Amino acid sequence: MLNVQEIAKALPHRYPFVMVDKIIEIEQNQRVIGYKNVSLNEPWVLGHFPDEPIFPGVLILETMAQIGGFAFWSPNSIDGQLRGYISGMDKIKFVLPVYPGDKLIIEATVTAKFNQHAQVNCEAKVDDRLVAKSVISYVFK
Repeated sequence: MLNVQEIAKALPHRYPFVMVDKIIEIEQNQRVIGYKNVSLNEPWVLGHFPDEPIFPGVLILETMAQIGGFAFWSPNSIDGQLRGYISGMDKIKFVLPVYPGDKLIIEATVTAKFNQHAQVNCEAKVDDRLVAKSVISYVFK
């Protein structure tokens, strides 16, 4: 498990773009499970949408991408940071809305890895119900 402080060391992102609260499980180069607590005090709430705030789909995808990248993280890297970039997203499907107060749990499974490229199948769930899924491709430095 990785806590907020360890995640901050690993991810180059900073507020308001850190979309990971905890990494629960990592099987390096195989799979990762982590979550984000969706909060009512986040910057997107005022505009998406004022009368019914729902977590934006692009931020669900960013959450999946950040957590999915931890499948390739190693505490033994030179500076402990992830050095990957999204190179593609395919088969994106949004099933249910995500609201403030939800715990968005992401399970990412590595489906391909070659040289500096990798592909991960991601599922996002709230209360064991699928809310979104995508296949995310990464390129690593």
